[in-house]
Amino acid sequence: MMRLLRGLWRILSGISRAITVLLPLVFIAFFFIGLSIGMKESAPEPLPDQAALLIAPAGPLVEDNPPIEPIAAFLNQDYQRPVLLHDLIRAIQWSASDDRITALILNLEDLAGPSTSQTLELSEAIAAFKATDKPVIAVGDFYSQAQYLLASQADQVLLHPEGGMFLEGFSVYRSYLRSFLEKIRVTMHVFRAGDNKSAVEPYLRDDMSERERAVVSRWISGLWAAYAELAETGRDLPPGALNAFIDSFAEQLAASDNDLAETLVAGGWIDVLADHTEMNALLAERVGVTDEEGLPQTVEFERYFEDMKQQRMLAEEGFPLIAIVPVEGTLVPGESEEGMAGSDTINGYIDTAMEAEDIAAIVLRVNSPGGSVFASDLIRRKLAEAREAGIPIVVSMGTVAASGGYWIAAEADEIWALPTTLTGSIGAFSAFPTVEGILEYIGVTVDGVGTTSLAGAASFDRGVSPEMARIIQALSYSAYDDFIELVSRGREMPPEAVQEIAGGLVWTGAEAAEIGLVDSLGGLDQAVSAAAALAGVEEWRTGRTSVPPSFESVLLEELSRSFSAALPLGWGWTESLATSFKPVVKGLSALRDPMHVYVQCLPCAPVP
Repeated sequence: MMRLLRGLWRILSGISRAITVLLPLVFIAFFFIGLSIGMKESAPEPLPDQAALLIAPAGPLVEDNPPIEPIAAFLNQDYQRPVLLHDLIRAIQWSASDDRITALILNLEDLAGPSTSQTLELSEAIAAFKATDKPVIAVGDFYSQAQYLLASQADQVLLHPEGGMFLEGFSVYRSYLRSFLEKIRVTMHVFRAGDNKSAVEPYLRDDMSERERAVVSRWISGLWAAYAELAETGRDLPPGALNAFIDSFAEQLAASDNDLAETLVAGGWIDVLADHTEMNALLAERVGVTDEEGLPQTVEFERYFEDMKQQRMLAEEGFPLIAIVPVEGTLVPGESEEGMAGSDTINGYIDTAMEAEDIAAIVLRVNSPGGSVFASDLIRRKLAEAREAGIPIVVSMGTVAASGGYWIAAEADEIWALPTTLTGSIGAFSAFPTVEGILEYIGVTVDGVGTTSLAGAASFDRGVSPEMARIIQALSYSAYDDFIELVSRGREMPPEAVQEIAGGLVWTGAEAAEIGLVDSLGGLDQAVSAAAALAGVEEWRTGRTSVPPSFESVLLEELSRSFSAALPLGWGWTESLATSFKPVVKGLSALRDPMHVYVQCLPCAPVP
């Protein structure tokens, strides 16, 4: 019997070892088979002689493509990398003077956003395209408020008769937790420097303070005014038309027999109501050329961009390089992840730019609400190294460059912002919960000894001692003082003057230009031109730093797609489960500062 059991054990062990060796090989074989098929299917074809450029991005517009997380790539069968905002802008700019492109079609139904600041930059490229007398047409079944602002820049806006759009304005509402925390007996310890550093207000109050209400009302009103002006200009409507339409929307809807689409046409926001067949016919007429199926001939912007990029690289070979270094997301120590800009990754970008033989200047493109003080200062110091090496540094602010986003920008040679950029928020805070109240309620006691008065003075289960509270508050004050000093030094302003505009106050880019926090208003193209002027070059090429996807991520992404095809039913729950937990996990994982002190503008993160 023992010999039989030992024999069975050897057989099972052999099978286990075989699986251990063969399974990875099978995965790799699947990967390379899928890759070879994909390469055959994606063999590039020449662009059509004439076609419309189709702008139909999926997901958000971003400044940087983060590395794909291997597990996320495996779970998400339909994963698509976000679209880089300035790839989109370049494609539109290049197509304006390209005789092969006869029209521009905006299909925005899968686009998340864009922000008002992103639309401002896109609208400049669209205006240049329209100036060549080529038509721009927006099509959609539904438009979100953000999508419509971009669509309003078209010559003609088409909507499905059963579709719609809802214009309502901007708002900022937050959940206030003081009473809730009291009821569940959780103590939230909050330390801040800057009277208007409102990131911690939800833990201390049950409503928005009057001071915070005034601050938010100021900057959000500025953003909405910019939205309204851009939409009214795009639709050739008088100033005030948008607010008047919203204020009387119920009456106008009733006047159109409660038909939403007809109400939008009557208000001048939509030009034509058309179903899909009618849309295709209208597009074919405007584009002027059809494909084999009689549909309007189009070329997707991704394909067009890659084709044109290769041509531009050859034409610009040998030109001095202006490196564009993107900073996208919450600032954290370590490597970048989805939604987070890691200091190690950003500093690696800067090192790569500094090592380029033909480097002329660096443009830091910032779209970040801030984050860790430690991460922010690591990036600031690396930029200082580049300046000491004689490389001009220009900052271009995107949708938001506040708190830590401004920390890394303050000492640049020049700072450029869009009128609708959110910036400033010069302040610091620290916040964390303890559960001594819960333990007391359920009858759990914590006791012990420590070697000093500070040993165990800040504990999740015991709370924070008064002495430790004074120390943590002092660290927040220290970070705030450092922030004031570097802004004073970088912007050549007296510390007293910086104090007046700091305190956690949030400013729009237009306001920041007036008070000296930024030098000029403009987008990335203007910032690049400014960097070229500082470097003393008349011709240049640009290059964007990025992290290539890891082998593990690509492998798991391909395997995921293979499994998705093999298991079409019941597999999507894994993605849904991962997606539902992502905001919580990301929010917690962003709290990585070694001293637990942050320069972050939380209300700025979901800006419109």
